Amino acid sequence: MSESKKVAIFLRDLGLGGVERCAVLVGEGLAAQGFEVTLVLLGGSRNLWASRIKNIKVLDLSSQWQPLKPLTWLAGWRAARQVVREHDVLIAGTFLLPLYMAYAASLGLGKRVLGWVHGPFYELDAFARMNVVHRRACQFVYRRLKELVFVSEHARTSMARWLEQAPSASWQVLPNFVDAQQGLLPRIEREAGAPLRLLFVGRIAEEKQPQLWLDTLVALNMQGVAAQLTIVGDGPLEADLQAAVQDRRLTSQVVFAGRRENVGEYLANADVLLLTSGFEGCPLVVLESMPIGLLVASTNAGGVYELFGDGSNSRRDDFVVPEATGEALARLIVRQQGQRQLLQNFLQQRAAHYSQARILQQWAHLLAPTQPSSESL
Repeated sequence: MSESKKVAIFLRDLGLGGVERCAVLVGEGLAAQGFEVTLVLLGGSRNLWASRIKNIKVLDLSSQWQPLKPLTWLAGWRAARQVVREHDVLIAGTFLLPLYMAYAASLGLGKRVLGWVHGPFYELDAFARMNVVHRRACQFVYRRLKELVFVSEHARTSMARWLEQAPSASWQVLPNFVDAQQGLLPRIEREAGAPLRLLFVGRIAEEKQPQLWLDTLVALNMQGVAAQLTIVGDGPLEADLQAAVQDRRLTSQVVFAGRRENVGEYLANADVLLLTSGFEGCPLVVLESMPIGLLVASTNAGGVYELFGDGSNSRRDDFVVPEATGEALARLIVRQQGQRQLLQNFLQQRAAHYSQARILQQWAHLLAPTQPSSESL
């Protein structure tokens, strides 16, 4: 680029969630290509990504206003509007607060505004039953942003369904990518005769359908397949799940490892990654598992199946079950073992499609050209 382009990404804060991870990695990647990137914190000063932030700026506006105190709103709007004036492109990093402020602070300035969508909104709203005020407000803003960026084609289609309109030609799909700095460990094959090593990584919450993990273990047991499950993560259903493990007499087969910032060692020591979500956007843990050839057994959770190819190149049936049951997952896992090397090779080849260099180049191409403003007010 002849001159650096300034990009601001509005976020709530910098916790350890997937949205924050994407913002930091994309921001740093764009900075390496000559963009000036600022992460703008609107709802809190927390920054758990300091060790990964080298070339981007972090601007904390949370001390200047309080979302629950209307008397501070004008000060917050003015501060955010000044940020918009100083940048060429504004990205609403997620919905609710960042989305609302990105829209309100950019009105009338003629700036390019993009909404970044990390999941399937129709399914998300059906599950969580979004507050009606927030539902209407989000729909109002999303309908008025000309440019939206989705992490999967399924998320794009889901948004159109949620907004009750056809997908716009200006809605782009830029998937998540494998973090090149993560330093993935090579897989360690299990010893002959050892139990099959199943792994779940994520929140122990209703949307992850944790009962399926135990159902899968039981189904494998009934087939005479020895297996052990390691659960990396925590969440609101952890105590209930621990009780269910005891009630179903699976204590010797289940390990609760707790939350871990780096899961590379667990991925390297697993045979199958379980993904049992009711809905997904573009799951990072699957992307992290693909380069080392870790097999995946997943429910048909929206954007997941896209990771395994499309058209004649798709191997969706080798990794995704049509019905969300423990029996179906167990059958898939057993079937995978008979073609393990073939499937591992496919995953490693497929991982190149989600390389950091490739996706960041797509981001740079999207942001570099001069395009019409995303709102005309």
